[in-house]
Amino acid sequence: MSSEIVSGDQSPAKPVPWRLVTTVGLATGKSGSKTEEASRLDQARREAFAEGVAAGRQQAEEQIRPAMEGLAQTLAELGRLREVVRDQATEDLIHLAVSIAARVIHREVVVDPDALAGLVKAAFMKVQSREINRVRLHPALEGLVRKSLEQCGAPKNLVLAPDPGLKPGEVFFETAQGILDASVETQLGEIERGLIDKLDR
Repeated sequence: MSSEIVSGDQSPAKPVPWRLVTTVGLATGKSGSKTEEASRLDQARREAFAEGVAAGRQQAEEQIRPAMEGLAQTLAELGRLREVVRDQATEDLIHLAVSIAARVIHREVVVDPDALAGLVKAAFMKVQSREINRVRLHPALEGLVRKSLEQCGAPKNLVLAPDPGLKPGEVFFETAQGILDASVETQLGEIERGLIDKLDR
């Protein structure tokens, strides 16, 4: 495009109309392109968001997995510990019950020596088939043991050996095969072992 300066004596320039260019086609093309680009951008944004959520979930799972495994292991250990504590508590309860029974029986023996008659009879029944050499016992129990043995059919000439070194409630049957301890403590110990053995099964 060129321009020319016109002096005053020349005729004025005539206006030239500009040619109109239609922009409808261009506008439509640009608008369609913008819509398509916006759609692609929106799609990309959604895909990126979904990928971010999946990556975050995976990362969270990886971080939480050791904690979950540790929790499962702790729960398993607590289950085992509960069994151990229950068994120990049961054994302690048996020991306590036997200790209480021993105290009650010892007190009963002091107050009423006849309380030992059942133990003496049970012990004699165990050794009845064997030859009894003698019976060692606390001196306070001599009359009771002699009477209990006579009721069980023991020979009248059975030797009773009072031993002041023994505690009240201690009775020992000496036979050719060995010694049977018929003491209260021993009998209670056998009961205690029997109860604990039943627990272990």
